[in-house]
Amino acid sequence: MLSVIYNLFVMPVQIVVETTFVLMNRLFHNKGIAIIGVSLIIQTLVLPLYKRADAMQEEERRKQEEMSGWVKHIRKTFKGDEKFMMLSTYYRQQNYKPYYGLKSSLSILLQIPFFLAAYNFLSHLEALNGISFLFIKDLGRPDALFNIAGFDFNVLPVAMTIINIISGIIYTRNLTVRDKMQVYGLAVIFLVLLYKSPSGWCFIGR
Repeated sequence: MLSVIYNLFVMPVQIVVETTFVLMNRLFHNKGIAIIGVSLIIQTLVLPLYKRADAMQEEERRKQEEMSGWVKHIRKTFKGDEKFMMLSTYYRQQNYKPYYGLKSSLSILLQIPFFLAAYNFLSHLEALNGISFLFIKDLGRPDALFNIAGFDFNVLPVAMTIINIISGIIYTRNLTVRDKMQVYGLAVIFLVLLYKSPSGWCFIGR
């Protein structure tokens, strides 16, 4: 089942990532620039999807705000099965289904195929091994720009996380606490997952 999902949603994106990297590398003859080019092109391609996701999320937030008064009243007044039945009836009257709440996480869900595709391609790309770019000595290894008490400190994943959090603060300034926690939590998860990843990957980030 997982392989079917991967082949349907991730593999096509990975083919785009790989093809873009090969073309950019042939054009600039620089793997670091090719990676940045992949990031820019992928972000450009998915921008319409993100805009549509944002519109759907805004629609979902407005609908939940409209229903919040009665939903709070039902949850406060009724308990157990009676509460479930009353909520179900109210949602049906409003032509609303509980799984519509997933719309608020749509932009995050959209990132998953692109993250998996880029990570799977770049983390196994042996051509990056030993290749330097700007201040990075080896794109195929963690940047380890600083060594503190014998511990290698990887700057790029931390910088990526800071940028993601700042953009999240700007993007979520009018959103609910739940939406903000999703964005900030995702940034922290990426930091944990990618801290020891090849530095080349961090130029793509999310």
